[in-house]
Amino acid sequence: DASFKFGIVSQSSIPNYNALLNQSAYLNYNWFNLDRFSNENTQEFNFNFSSKKIAQITARYRIVDDYTYFESFSDTDNSIKPLQANSTVSHFDITIDKEISFGKFSLDNKIRFQQVVEGEGILNIPDLIVRNSLYYSNGFLKNNALFLQTGIIFNYFTKYFADAYDPLLAEFYTQNSVEIGNFPRFDFFINAKVRQTRIFLKAEHLNAAFTGFNYFSAPNHPYRDFSVRFGLVWNFFL
Repeated sequence: DASFKFGIVSQSSIPNYNALLNQSAYLNYNWFNLDRFSNENTQEFNFNFSSKKIAQITARYRIVDDYTYFESFSDTDNSIKPLQANSTVSHFDITIDKEISFGKFSLDNKIRFQQVVEGEGILNIPDLIVRNSLYYSNGFLKNNALFLQTGIIFNYFTKYFADAYDPLLAEFYTQNSVEIGNFPRFDFFINAKVRQTRIFLKAEHLNAAFTGFNYFSAPNHPYRDFSVRFGLVWNFFL
């Protein structure tokens, strides 16, 4: 009924190529680090416990030497530059995944707790991420010709100094001045299938107008407002 897995990963890889070499008409965005940057060395210990009766639990602990990242130098020349951490960067995460069914209703839960052990301010992650789906599934008409599934999705993560986005490099960079997060997001969806035809409708961010307009996907990049997606898939041949 239950299974256990334990793994060890050891990896050495070159940093992101954008961190090694970049040439631009913007003077502050030119660098050559092919000889200066070392390989990133990563060691990871992971554990997985899986049981239909209890839950699926995954734990990871990762250690990175010579971690490469981008950082803003707005106080000097207002540009983004690649750096390698002088000290070890390490973090761990624990994820619990469990689906509970009662009749035609199901509640799918995923909760992740994570934290930086070494290198805070270089690597920033939210402490808690929550994703839940409550949905109803059933078949209708003769021989269940119509399958219907409808429900609500809930997403949430705690406040943290999220990486900002630099459009010139198409890269995210570390920043420690603006926090985002700590806002809930609700989506409503309907999936229906009649023989070879499938219809889906999703109302995203239902609560946009009720929980305040302080939601961002990255600093200075607002998350999208309430929107509706609709689609139709019709397979002419099975």
